[in-house]
Amino acid sequence: MDKLNTGEKLAGVSGIALLLIMFIFDWFTYGEGAFSAGGSAWQTMELIRFILFLAAVAAIALAVVAANQTTVDLPVALSAITAGLGILSVVLIVFRIISPPDFGLGDVAEAFGGEADVGRDIGVFLGLIAAGGVAAGGWLAMQEEGSSFSGSSGGAAPPPPAPPPAQ
Repeated sequence: MDKLNTGEKLAGVSGIALLLIMFIFDWFTYGEGAFSAGGSAWQTMELIRFILFLAAVAAIALAVVAANQTTVDLPVALSAITAGLGILSVVLIVFRIISPPDFGLGDVAEAFGGEADVGRDIGVFLGLIAAGGVAAGGWLAMQEEGSSFSGSSGGAAPPPPAPPPAQ
């Protein structure tokens, strides 16, 4: 663990946490009373689950690659990929908190004269925190290694060439 910088540690731990939270905790509940049920991120978030999974895997890969001191030949730094996927995950989770999936229950409930009640469970908020950790860890790792989203290091223009010697 001494080989990892703060960002890589944060990303790795957050990636593991996000994976666990995706499968263990209910993110959304639907129904009322005796007819209520819950679902994890993997069960309830159709396309978003794959993006969350990729973000978690990228975060874990960032920590593993750094711990093994190996280099990966990518056009963009792995820390930038992790930060980008983490930020996208945060945005998608916030979207689902604001607009939870209806699971097609609206039509069924309407047929029986009721309403489909979809609620947010603890998993979606824990997932938001873990995705934020992935994004922050990737961002910190980018800053610590001097990379940027464009693949260049440092983000600043290279210094101008030295003037020619006077004759």
